Amino acid sequence: GERLELERAFSGATVHDMFNMLSVITLLPIEVIVDAIQGQGGPIYWLSMALTNALVGSGNKEISFTSPTKIIVNPLVAQFLHPNKNVIEALSLQPQPMSCESCSGREYCIGESLIENWKHINEAAVEALQYCDPGIAAGCGEETSCIMDADRFFADHVEEADIIHTGFLKGLGDTAGGIVALLLSLLVICMSLFCMVKLLHSLILGRAKAIILKATNMNDYLAMAVGGILTFIVQSSSVVTSALTPLCGIGVLPVHKMLPMTLGANIGTTFTALLAALAVPTHDSLQIAFCHLLFNILGIIVWFPLPPMRRIVVNAAKMLGFYASYWRLVPLLYILVMFLAVPGLCLAVSVLYGASLAAGIVCSVLGLLVLSAIIAWWNTGGCYRVVSKEARQQREIEVAEREAAEREKDIIPPPEIEGVQDAV
Repeated sequence: GERLELERAFSGATVHDMFNMLSVITLLPIEVIVDAIQGQGGPIYWLSMALTNALVGSGNKEISFTSPTKIIVNPLVAQFLHPNKNVIEALSLQPQPMSCESCSGREYCIGESLIENWKHINEAAVEALQYCDPGIAAGCGEETSCIMDADRFFADHVEEADIIHTGFLKGLGDTAGGIVALLLSLLVICMSLFCMVKLLHSLILGRAKAIILKATNMNDYLAMAVGGILTFIVQSSSVVTSALTPLCGIGVLPVHKMLPMTLGANIGTTFTALLAALAVPTHDSLQIAFCHLLFNILGIIVWFPLPPMRRIVVNAAKMLGFYASYWRLVPLLYILVMFLAVPGLCLAVSVLYGASLAAGIVCSVLGLLVLSAIIAWWNTGGCYRVVSKEARQQREIEVAEREAAEREKDIIPPPEIEGVQDAV
């Protein structure tokens, strides 16, 4: 029983990752190839650019959006710590010296927005800064100022400033306070998820199970809309998928129905990012938000409408769930490989391309050959070395018997509570 629940739950938890991975494998090469031919981005880039230009050039007013979750949580979080966002932003924008023939190395081109940010940190020190000669300052361009020894201001007033602005963790300092805040947040998240799982189990044990079962029979596109609406309301796709995963584990939500709801959650979270970008509608922030939205929409167009393509995503997640039920280290290995090894390897190859195009091509070809060899070995009997053929057949029998027993249990009507019928 526990093995089957683990298989279902892990399959439901990874169906989202399988969709993202397959979408990246499909769409990223197209972007790279079109960029290499055309010279500036691919389809997602140009579509997001067109949408951004249309929105920014339409004369719309700035739209501010505050998450309802933040309204509830922020007062409590502020009691623990309130970060100085001006310091955080300034730390990410370290000034770089000007490069010109008449420059002494003390001149820095600083944007007006960064200067305003510095004023929020220490206005008196900003007023005391010395500006460059007009002849040198002309090389900084529009909306920038040439400031002498800006690096000293950065070292003395930005790097030495406290990131934790208020809250009882301020006394611990930025490092210790940050560590304590991280541990507390992880503890709260784990406790919340534990309580949510227990609550879902208690709800499913009664007649609520029949109601949820009816909801799982809805049209896939309607299920996708439900996932998107739920994510838009709670402002987090992780919360939605975390709530649905236990339902997969206990068999209420099939994995193939989990897919459209998680895709809807994907779309819902992109609208959250879009609203956040609209709060300060700069061109770059809006285009990035549209890239996120278009990536998910195009991925859905490729992998969802056609049943054979949809089965690839679902079967990949089911395969991971199957092996996780036999080898309990599979979830840990999956996290290390999927979220650390693969991104790190891709980053290393991209850096290698920047250093040497020939070396990058050679490593890419070798990587594809190794991957092809592993897939060929796996499909020609290598998978039976991990889990034998006999064990797989026995597993299919166990799953069929368990599902048949669950269906029979669902058919039996719940007993009437004595006195309730008479009262009705």
